Amino acid sequence: MTQRISILILEFSIQEDYLNKQVIINMKVVKYFIVLCISILFFSCAKEAVITNADFQKNLLAGTGNYQNTSNAWRLDSLTISGAPYKLSVNEKKYTKTFFRDGAYTDSDGYMGVWDMSTENKLDITTTNSINNVKTKSSYDIVTLNAAQLHIKITGTKGAYQYFFVIAN
Repeated sequence: MTQRISILILEFSIQEDYLNKQVIINMKVVKYFIVLCISILFFSCAKEAVITNADFQKNLLAGTGNYQNTSNAWRLDSLTISGAPYKLSVNEKKYTKTFFRDGAYTDSDGYMGVWDMSTENKLDITTTNSINNVKTKSSYDIVTLNAAQLHIKITGTKGAYQYFFVIAN
């Protein structure tokens, strides 16, 4: 009888050992499956490049360059000279600057040229006189630029000129 009990204990021990090995194998399979799923999720997500602040400002100023967003027109809303408000005439309130995503520039006075934002918060506009082909470069400090307003500043002969534009398109 003791021999039979010993055999039963041995059989039970072998079965238990076999079951423990199966559980360990199943746990390894589950672990590898989870790692595989996480890897697939991680590597299949679309990577989108983060744009710089200067590129973001260019997008606000002139559009993103995508379909029907290749330019932005800005209408003059107000002007200060050396901190004092300047009263705009009716025609001056119709003045616009249009910036194209490809770097082209036009304004409502008929001037054409190119614009560049070489650094963040700096706007350079180069216009060419159509009569004598003289190029004029103006460098502005961008004070505020968002989807609705553009505030630029330049120092001139009478002091600091601050132009306040609103989006016109």
